[in-house]
Amino acid sequence: MAVLACAELLTVADSFGPLYVSVCAVALLALPLRARHPLPTLLATLPAIVTEHLWLPAMLAMFMVACRYSRGVISVCGVLLFLAALCPWPPGALVEYSTAEILTMIEGAGLLCLGPTVLGLLIRTRGELRDRLADLAATQHRERRLEAQRAVIGERARLAREMHDVVSHHVGIIAVQTGVLSATEPDEQRRTDIEVARRHSVRALEELRDMVGVLRGSDPAEAAAVGRTGLADLHALAAESLLDVGVEVAVAPGVGWDPAVEAAAYRIVQEGLNNVRKHAPGAAVEVSVLTSDGRDSLVVEVRNGPPGEERGALELPTSGYGLAGLRERAGLIGGRVAAGVTPDGGFSVRAVLPL
Repeated sequence: MAVLACAELLTVADSFGPLYVSVCAVALLALPLRARHPLPTLLATLPAIVTEHLWLPAMLAMFMVACRYSRGVISVCGVLLFLAALCPWPPGALVEYSTAEILTMIEGAGLLCLGPTVLGLLIRTRGELRDRLADLAATQHRERRLEAQRAVIGERARLAREMHDVVSHHVGIIAVQTGVLSATEPDEQRRTDIEVARRHSVRALEELRDMVGVLRGSDPAEAAAVGRTGLADLHALAAESLLDVGVEVAVAPGVGWDPAVEAAAYRIVQEGLNNVRKHAPGAAVEVSVLTSDGRDSLVVEVRNGPPGEERGALELPTSGYGLAGLRERAGLIGGRVAAGVTPDGGFSVRAVLPL
């Protein structure tokens, strides 16, 4: 734009004088400041309009004023630009103009004033419309997100009701019946086995109560803490699994360990033992929890041999989501799980969890 304004000087190069050079120099030097200081720039370019040498700098300044300021300021600046364009130079020459020439001057001054003003207001309105559309889109996005959250909360509440009504009913009966049997059973070994079943059912009811409470709430931290257990609980888990389990835990949790890593390791071992009970009862099981060579990850492995003679004695229901759930659990903390049949006919579940 500055180049075009300079090029405009070529149209009046033959009439230059000291006054014209000074007003044109001020207008051209002020022109680069129009983006930061539109009002001073406009005032600096008005003398060049009055002398009828430079029109473009004032028009550009008026355009920036229309883009930036209120309607009152725009009106005042528009009147100033109109009067500057209408005033002849020298002012006394006005008496020599005919009516047609005066009307032509008014028309030209009006176009000079209205053109950049209307264009600036148009650009300004377009920007405001774009901002409003962006705000509207953001509001709609927030509303959709809130609606999705409300749907999730409603579904969680429904699941909580179903879990409480169905699972607690059956597990509660097991807890009560095993408690009665434990109190009346004369055989010590059988009473011990019954007591283990009773403790498991009571623990299941406690964890169910906690999970139902979380499903009815909305605190992510509370949800993450429910059912969280650690490596120190693995020996007790193996002892109560009713399986022939050897446990090797060759690590001690550090101060900076993420509790989610310990919880994931515990659940992986728990699901591995559960799968052995379902699919390979009587098989020997080896559980190992080690750190990798670089000590940057935790390696958890549950490995069982071929099933024993008790296979098929119990038909336990399976969901088919056990290994998929373990992979998802490990993936949430950046780990991975591999599972497959071993050469001796057994099965192995191996997880690598980053520390």
